[in-house]
Formats: sequence, C-alpha cells, structure tokens
Amino acid sequence: MEVALRTGDLDGVAWCGFTETYEVGWADVCKYALSNSVTGAWFGSYFVNTESWNKVPPHLQQLYRTTIDQSHYYRNVWYWGGEAQLRVHGEKLEQTELPKEEWAQIVKDAESFWDEIAGESERARKVVKIFKKYAADQEKAGYPYR
Repeated sequence: MEVALRTGDLDGVAWCGFTETYEVGWADVCKYALSNSVTGAWFGSYFVNTESWNKVPPHLQQLYRTTIDQSHYYRNVWYWGGEAQLRVHGEKLEQTELPKEEWAQIVKDAESFWDEIAGESERARKVVKIFKKYAADQEKAGYPYR
C-alpha cells in the first residue's frame, strides 16, 4: 500500500481493520480510517491484480498464500482486543465515517462498476455474482453485518 501511495500504481490491497493498519505501517502514511462497512461482516479479503500476480514466481505466490493463512490465524487469536483498543486509544488514525445517505449512494453507484467488471470474463462474472449474493445476504441479516 505504501508503494501504491508513493507511485500511484496499485497492484493489490488487503482490506483491513485498525489492527492491521498499525501492524503493517499504513497508519504511518494514512490520516483517516473509514469505518463504513463495504461488505458487512469481516471475512479477511485479499485482492491482487491478476496481471501482476502472474509475474510472481510460484514459490513466492505460495509464500504469499501462507502469509494470508497466518494472518487469519493471528486475527483469530489476538485481533479483536487490538482492534477495539486501537479504535479507542490509537493515536495515528482519525476514525471517520461518511454519512449514511452518501454511503448508500456510493454502494448504489458501485453496482455499475461491478457489472462492468463482470463483463470482462466468465471468471469475473462468477466472482461478482458471489460478491453480490454475499452483500445481499448481509443486508438482509442486518446489524452488525450491515
């Protein structure tokens, strides 16, 4: 993320909470932490630019996958205490939130973006379909998922 902020070239992103922002250094280069929920429940997402990913040697792809597995384990063991502590007492990030009406419009406007992505390939269509179903289910589930 820090390289992307410096170069303007984003190859991937890990959507995360307060704990991770402090642990990996993002809190050192970002001012705000947006608390609007993109998908509802936490499920630990990692997104990688496919073209960039295909250039990574297989042994490093495996190393990255292993770090993802370890991050899930780490979160299960320690995450929640750190998350609450940093949200309340962390000094590097200002927690902020877009107004509900604005956020609802962003979510609505994003639908056309996801439709565009779905049109890129069969794989993209399947992923977007899963993502939309998950988001709809979370919306129906209500708080705290939405």
